[in-house]
Amino acid sequence: MATGAVTGFIGRGPVQAAFKGKAALVRIDIATTQTRQLKTLLNEFLRREARRITPSYAPFDVRIWTSVLASKRGAHDVDNIAKACLDALSGVFWRDDRQVVRLSSERFVGQKNQIAIMLQPLDAPLDPVPMDETLFEKL
Repeated sequence: MATGAVTGFIGRGPVQAAFKGKAALVRIDIATTQTRQLKTLLNEFLRREARRITPSYAPFDVRIWTSVLASKRGAHDVDNIAKACLDALSGVFWRDDRQVVRLSSERFVGQKNQIAIMLQPLDAPLDPVPMDETLFEKL
């Protein structure tokens, strides 16, 4: 887990970010699977607010939460949202989304369409796990 104080959100538009140590939380006030739209929003945000972010070569742990209005709940597959978010953040926090070694993506009915992405660079690659029935122990 990241150490240090939380910075509070920066940004005035539909994209905002907060930082704690090496971790970042990016909040986007839309829920979309359109990579081009996400990239445009992120690029505008970076140009205005966060030019100091330098892409890392580290492995990353990423969690994505998507809040959708009840009328849109079937319109956003968690895998498509994750792919669009990872692609949009390439070149921003990491060089390439292949650096994401752990990924969790959740969708729920909420008060507005919104995506939150928590990302944390890891100090080392993940340890291998046995690919057998002992994986049930991780449940």
